[in-house]
Amino acid sequence: MNDPEPTTSPRRATGTAPSPERKVHPRSTPDRVADAISKGILMRRYTVGQRLIEADLTRDLGVSRSTVREALRILASSGVVDLTPHRGAVIRSLTREDASSLLGVLEVLSGLAARLAAAHIGIGDNAHRFEAAARALINAKTPDALDRVLDERANYYKVMFEIAASSELERVLPQARAHLFRAQFYHSLTTTDLRAMVAEYRGITEAILDGDQEKAEKRMRRHLQKSGERTLPRMGALPLN
Repeated sequence: MNDPEPTTSPRRATGTAPSPERKVHPRSTPDRVADAISKGILMRRYTVGQRLIEADLTRDLGVSRSTVREALRILASSGVVDLTPHRGAVIRSLTREDASSLLGVLEVLSGLAARLAAAHIGIGDNAHRFEAAARALINAKTPDALDRVLDERANYYKVMFEIAASSELERVLPQARAHLFRAQFYHSLTTTDLRAMVAEYRGITEAILDGDQEKAEKRMRRHLQKSGERTLPRMGALPLN
């Protein structure tokens, strides 16, 4: 049974304990370049099916061609680009089977992140940070605001995973593939879809700010399930198993 829509404003959890320390692992330049390209896909600077020109990336990102090549190999190993001899890197298009498998993984990992965020929400300024990240997303009502929902959620997830404070969870998250999925379906979502997403994020936000771990995980997992219901049927009649 679906959770009812929340009827009250999210309540802040309280707490005074310091934020848990997180070990920061320095990332190589190819990793950073791969992240920059992945975020460029999310922000639709690069599009599905586009050929990525090494010389252009070298110029735009201010790095060497060897660094760009290594970054493209990283993205190829993540299933974001296809590397073809004599043609270079082309941004992949996810099949229905790809998207279904990806959503299943994201459902579990994002659900766990929501649970951990709810567990840690009372630490330090976590509640304030999460409220700030959620505000534009959960209050979107006008057409212009709804158009920005798909971009606002990137920061929402970023802050939620930071509050979850699990380096192992972040390590296994298929972030680049998730960006590819979101970019691929950006133009196919209707205003009705966006309003439904806002309502789902509102419920997730309320549960996390209340510190309700079980409800936070349940609502996040249901949101990913609904994301599949909104997008997979638009990818053709391929089998889901």
